[in-house]
Amino acid sequence: MGFYNIFPSMLRSIFSFTLLCLSGIPLIATADIYMYIDKKGNKHFSERKEDKNYTLLLRSDTNKKPHSFRNWKAKSYTNISIPRNKTLQRKYHPIIIKAAEKNQLDPAFLHAIITAESAYQSKAVSSAGAQGLMQLMPETAKRFSVTDSFDPIQNIYAGALYLKILLKEFKTRELAAAAYNAGEGAVRKYKRQIPPYPETQKYVSKVLTFYQYYQHNL
Repeated sequence: MGFYNIFPSMLRSIFSFTLLCLSGIPLIATADIYMYIDKKGNKHFSERKEDKNYTLLLRSDTNKKPHSFRNWKAKSYTNISIPRNKTLQRKYHPIIIKAAEKNQLDPAFLHAIITAESAYQSKAVSSAGAQGLMQLMPETAKRFSVTDSFDPIQNIYAGALYLKILLKEFKTRELAAAAYNAGEGAVRKYKRQIPPYPETQKYVSKVLTFYQYYQHNL
């Protein structure tokens, strides 16, 4: 996911997401991207960790690779360094576009879910047994007639169909993402609100941040 350029030194301070998207500067994969959310809820993006308030959002292809994604769901979402893998994103982008079109989804949302779930690692396995790009649980794979969760086409199409169903029921991307993470029953249990699970709340926030980014950078 390399879309960044090394800005001139005078512009290396905090950049808002909107300015980054509208600047018109060609972007290449040579820098990490850090994010800081201020007291008013505004998101600021930078190529480097400006201060302790900034957390790593996306990692450059050229920097040290993050830890293995095996069992990564047992870890806190806020501590996971998502790799910017332009090669993998390009590889799966055509499948994502077709799956999104078939299920009336915004491709940016599908990319956001995949980034949050596996960072485009088709062989990713969670401690709970979720598999593949969209981290399908065995019962979910069975529900959508998936015979091989590690097959990118089957995995993405099943995940996209599931998201379509969740969006139809819960109406918003926030709740669809929450249901994708915590289960449909959990969202229903809490009266169609994001369940009060720290992991799910962090997950939804991360998905929405990626979605906001991909709307301008696909």
